[in-house]
Amino acid sequence: MDFLRSVINANLEIYHLLQNSAHNFLCKKISYGFGGDISIRADLEAENIFIKHLKGFGVIYSEESGIIGKGGDIIIIDPIDGSENFISNIPYFGTSVARQKNGIITHAVVANLSNGSLHVKNSDIFQKRSLFNLETENIFLNTFSNVGIFEKSYNSYKLHDFLKNERLKYRSMGALALSLSIAHEVNFVLYEGQIREFDIAGGWYMCEDLFRFKNDNFLLVSKDKGIFDKISNFIKEQSANGFF
Repeated sequence: MDFLRSVINANLEIYHLLQNSAHNFLCKKISYGFGGDISIRADLEAENIFIKHLKGFGVIYSEESGIIGKGGDIIIIDPIDGSENFISNIPYFGTSVARQKNGIITHAVVANLSNGSLHVKNSDIFQKRSLFNLETENIFLNTFSNVGIFEKSYNSYKLHDFLKNERLKYRSMGALALSLSIAHEVNFVLYEGQIREFDIAGGWYMCEDLFRFKNDNFLLVSKDKGIFDKISNFIKEQSANGFF
């Protein structure tokens, strides 16, 4: 079966799992995952679904269990992006899948399972789809946006004041892959903290036509060069002076 179709089928199964299972059952803490966070049952159940659908395409590299299988391409998955949002009944959570061949991402699907939307990209398409009827629309820049997204803003020591002084409004959404997938819709996506491949592989690939900056502690994407330059220059200057 086609890779993208298999990813969509997996997401449909995970969506129905989350909709039809008891919330307290899915939110039970099970163990620490490979990525360092505590895995809840929803994380592990979603991982198993992805393994079932995608194991024929290559090695699975998952936030929960690390490397699964041998040979072929590398399929990088975050089984539930925004687990804490899911636990807290905040409707902003989903999944992220990226297919990597010879070190290069070739396919990505980021799903928002709270509303059933998909962002899908490969070398031929970059589209927003419905998980349920697969109606498609191409991705365009939103020229009307007024806010950005600052993920893990609670970690920040200096960027709060800088963004306030520059009058750059933002929200902190709690699911980095989802936020990167909608970077064309907002003024910027900014992240401060440890950057893990599971969190960004699919979403970062979707932003390759935008202005991008990434180092060990920060990630920034923007469609607006002026905003991008302001924030990235501040990060670079503060980092050079030892403040970050």
